[in-house]
Amino acid sequence: MTRIITLTPNPALDYAVSADFVEPNRKLRCHDPQMHPGGGGINVARTCSRFGAHTLAIFTAGGVYGDALVKSLAIENVPMRMIPIAGETRLAFHVKNEKDDNEYRFNLPGAEMSDADIERFLKAVREEAEPGDFVVASGSLPPGAPTDFWAQAARVAKDRGARFVLDSISGLDAALAEGVYMLRQNEHEYEAISGKKLNWPDEIEAYAKDLVAKGQVQAMVVSHGGDGSLMATKDGVFIAPSFKVRASSAVGAGDSFVGGLLTAMARGDSETEALRFGMAAAGATRMSEGTALFDPADVKKLMASVKP
Repeated sequence: MTRIITLTPNPALDYAVSADFVEPNRKLRCHDPQMHPGGGGINVARTCSRFGAHTLAIFTAGGVYGDALVKSLAIENVPMRMIPIAGETRLAFHVKNEKDDNEYRFNLPGAEMSDADIERFLKAVREEAEPGDFVVASGSLPPGAPTDFWAQAARVAKDRGARFVLDSISGLDAALAEGVYMLRQNEHEYEAISGKKLNWPDEIEAYAKDLVAKGQVQAMVVSHGGDGSLMATKDGVFIAPSFKVRASSAVGAGDSFVGGLLTAMARGDSETEALRFGMAAAGATRMSEGTALFDPADVKKLMASVKP
């Protein structure tokens, strides 16, 4: 069975609260605290696990927050391989401002990885990846990490016959020079390569097809907010619209999209169906409070709303 292995060298313990209002120089009374495991690859693994996919989260952890991260992942029954580090796992703090119905997101810097930590991390990838697996590099790199960290991970995955998926803007140039199976970017990230804002869908489609034609990726995926998402491969361009939902929080929506997309691809769905499933996972996560991610029942409802 195809396994979805996620890589998170800079995870976070996500803490979310709501406040009646957010104003400067005021004591803010918060309520409804939530705590969940976080970081790009962690959330992708949480998504895949909820869908019953065969998954594994490889991540670093250290200190008090690292212990809490491991325990919270265990509560969700997410298969994991933790790489211990000396530093403290970072905290990500999210505040929902109920007065103005918006959200403030504060991400602290992560702990540095030593050369030995990096080697242990890559060794874990080498030992776990099998031919045909998806190896998903997601989220930011920790302070001091080499710019070719993802390129090194991609090389290891490809040597093992796995398909390397990049969902990060960190170390992007080196990773693309190495070559990846799939690159996913959102409507804010693609400008780092394109150099300018592009119109949806025609210019985005041309941009995605160009990256495939250059051989830097085999599949280029762009999720474009409320417009939907598309995937370009050598076989063509596939598009799925977004689901219109009452949004509560944006935390983890992009990661849920990636997890849903890869879960569907792993079970053999078509490109269009896989994109649609990813969009349903993202939409359901936007419906959830704080950092909780989606309820699988909401994903099912959204998918059932699609007309044949």
